[in-house]
Amino acid sequence: MWALEIAEKIIKERPNEEVYTVAAGVSPSGFVHIGNFREIITPCLVARALKKLGKKVRFILSIDNFDRFRKVPAGVPEEYAKYIGMSYADMPSPFTKNESYAEYFQNRFLGELRQMGIDVGNELEVIYQEKEYRSGRYKDKIRLALEKRKEIFDIIDSFRTQDAEEGERDNFYPASVFCGKCKKQAKIVNYDDATGDITYVCECGHTETVNIETCRDVKLQWKVDWPMRWQAEKVTFETGGMDHSSQNGSKDVATRVAKEIFGYEAPVYEPYSFIGIKGGGAKMSSSKGNVLTLTDLLKVYDRHQILWFYAKYKPSQNFALAFDNDVIRYYSEFDRWVKMYFEGRIDEGNKQILDFTEVTKDYLNYPNFSYLATFLPIVNFNTDMLATLMQKENTDTTTPYYKERLEKAWHWVENYGKEYQVNLLEEKNQEFYDTLSDEEKSWLGKTLEILDKEYDSTDALQTDLYAVVKYLTDDPQVLKKTQKRYFEILYNLLLGKGQGPKLGIFLMAVDKAKLVSLLKF
Repeated sequence: MWALEIAEKIIKERPNEEVYTVAAGVSPSGFVHIGNFREIITPCLVARALKKLGKKVRFILSIDNFDRFRKVPAGVPEEYAKYIGMSYADMPSPFTKNESYAEYFQNRFLGELRQMGIDVGNELEVIYQEKEYRSGRYKDKIRLALEKRKEIFDIIDSFRTQDAEEGERDNFYPASVFCGKCKKQAKIVNYDDATGDITYVCECGHTETVNIETCRDVKLQWKVDWPMRWQAEKVTFETGGMDHSSQNGSKDVATRVAKEIFGYEAPVYEPYSFIGIKGGGAKMSSSKGNVLTLTDLLKVYDRHQILWFYAKYKPSQNFALAFDNDVIRYYSEFDRWVKMYFEGRIDEGNKQILDFTEVTKDYLNYPNFSYLATFLPIVNFNTDMLATLMQKENTDTTTPYYKERLEKAWHWVENYGKEYQVNLLEEKNQEFYDTLSDEEKSWLGKTLEILDKEYDSTDALQTDLYAVVKYLTDDPQVLKKTQKRYFEILYNLLLGKGQGPKLGIFLMAVDKAKLVSLLKF
């Protein structure tokens, strides 16, 4: 499994570490979408893998709440454009009182991580960058970066394809200051190496000289801030998106800044690809519409399945999270793997993947998601009728497992699964009926006799359906083919297509009078 492979690589490259610090980072710029979760779950699984290998691990999450607000993201009122340039920590929450903008979005995301089974505060140590900067912890590192500003410029410039403009190097400062008047990011125009005085000019017209020893509103730019924090936290592993990981990108710049400026070897690094969505709408983006969050995902899947998605694909692999009809397939596939896992019939690779989902044997108590999603609309979302139907499928409808999966099926059907809903034909399918042979037409009479009976279980009804054509042959292969043809006929006459849900439970779910009206010619 990839997390174990990465853990072994980290140990091989850094064999003498007493504590392996695994780092993640997220910006509370808006609603954190499910693509950003890969930034957290990748190092989380690596941290858990290191622990499995007997290593002491520190797993940290940097909340970049001292970053500058750049643009109004999806779901946030447009009037928030007036705060562009301020730090997330200094802006008011758009939805709650007595919270900053950063606090609202970071607290929401941390709550989602808890729902995913990540122990925030114990397993995961959260570091708030606004607090770290304003505590003065980074003061000496900021001073070092300002003193070595020309060296930093040369490093950054070496990765650029265009030549620097005249005077650009002399006027370069790898930091900025949040204005003491308007709180927006202002440009440094002078730094005195001897005194530590910083002079800045803000677009609001305010100019001020502050000192590095006392000013707590100085913020390093990203390509310097990132490697500075590697050194500050002694990071041994981190991951990043492909946008940062491309050749000559932020990661390459940060690697040199870490070594040449801060005297720290860059951590073992693993880039991750972005995630697509099937059926949830357009491509995920924090700055555009249609943002899908972990909250949205948890309304359709449980946390074990979500961990399974992220655990079975290497970070460099693309994959899509389904909200369309593939939800049914994923549920079926995951349930099947879990059953094999606890029956000891699973290969080592998939066993390792399921180990990381933290699934327990209780999972075997969940009902069939496909049945719930199929028959909820058929019984007009009448949960009592559905429960009666599922009981005939030998399902215990009194457990919390049933209730939880029913809620997810309901949410999926109402919000994403409209195309999956099964609808009976309004009128007889005379055109198809006319194509049947006399023998095939005779099967319908036997079917009507079956519908006239009362059954205690769907299995008993299914058995009688299979028996309708049993008189034709003793050859198992021929019988199987004939039974398939018989079921295709019923599906075409009832639904207008050659396949559908399991007939035993389907025929019990639908009003008998309606079935008879479609099958009696």
